[in-house]
Amino acid sequence: TQTLAFVRSNARNVGMAHPRWLAQVAVVAAVVAALLLDDCEGYSVEVLSVAGAPVVSFVDGTSTFQQAFNPAWFATQSSGGLLVRSQNCTATPGGECTYCSGADAKASKLAFAKLLNPDSICDPQGVPRFAMVSEDTVVFGPQSGNSMETYGTEDPRIANDTHLFYMFYTCYGASDVLMCLATTADPASSRWTRHGAVFPELQGSKSGALLIRDQPPNYLYWGAGEIRVAASDDPLVWPSAGGDMFLQPRANMFDSMGVESGPPPLKLQDGNYFFIYNSWNLTWPSDPTSQYHPAWVVLDKKDPTVIVQRASEPFLYPTLAWEQGVAPYTCNAPRVLFVEGAVACGNDVFRIFFGGADAVVGTAIIKVTTA
Repeated sequence: TQTLAFVRSNARNVGMAHPRWLAQVAVVAAVVAALLLDDCEGYSVEVLSVAGAPVVSFVDGTSTFQQAFNPAWFATQSSGGLLVRSQNCTATPGGECTYCSGADAKASKLAFAKLLNPDSICDPQGVPRFAMVSEDTVVFGPQSGNSMETYGTEDPRIANDTHLFYMFYTCYGASDVLMCLATTADPASSRWTRHGAVFPELQGSKSGALLIRDQPPNYLYWGAGEIRVAASDDPLVWPSAGGDMFLQPRANMFDSMGVESGPPPLKLQDGNYFFIYNSWNLTWPSDPTSQYHPAWVVLDKKDPTVIVQRASEPFLYPTLAWEQGVAPYTCNAPRVLFVEGAVACGNDVFRIFFGGADAVVGTAIIKVTTA
């Protein structure tokens, strides 16, 4: 609701998008316009457009961080944009993948990328433009003295109710990988309240996508490798055991090696929920034919722990240079298209934001259809 209000209140001519982007969008859109991934059970996903160039990238001059990726979307009544995982590990276009990790300058932070042309968000032919991502736009980072965050704060997913934004992120320390929670009234500000680890005893917990319902319980879909689901009336408090198994890899499928939560579930017109998950196959990243790619499930509107339908193939693949991590772009991790942010545009159309090669931010518009 806030996204639509923000777009409507700011819909005006704020300048033309970069001509190169428009040309690339037109080319890519022509290629993917006919792509319709059908499943026999009723739901399918149509890719309406994919931006041909990253919307945030060090190589393209829209980020001073060499790695800027895995974005979460949010919108308030007055502002909108992305929180972008941002790091600095030296990388060479066309060179080896860096797998950036470490403390100090290499530690991950979350920087705000302000949306400059709100009218583009739900336009299949539009390309969102964002303000420069830099150290000056960092709004959340490792807390001094917090050993859980020595190596960074990363991979955010944001959901909100009427007055508060909930951000689940990974606390990355020298001996800790834990899913943590912070809240704020405005994600574009530096005024955050940290609530610590969601599951303090579950090392390796991460990737939390929160579904806030009009009537509780609320649901938290989390995990990498396997996805679990937990239920709670209070989005700040979750059962220590972490909930129940929800989604697992499937042998001999595109998601055979692992699954990981994408953005918070999105409500469809029929009341069910569309949940994007990321997945990988074979022995990624060592196998050169393996990929990290997004797929989806539809959740039951009455009981969102029940899967109505699961995709039989990904709806996007890392095919462009900046998704594969090859020249003229840099590589942090190869062949990755990882969705973490999504905007509801109405009529089951969604703008998604994703990390490419763990180095840049890309975007696409998709539509969920039913037979």
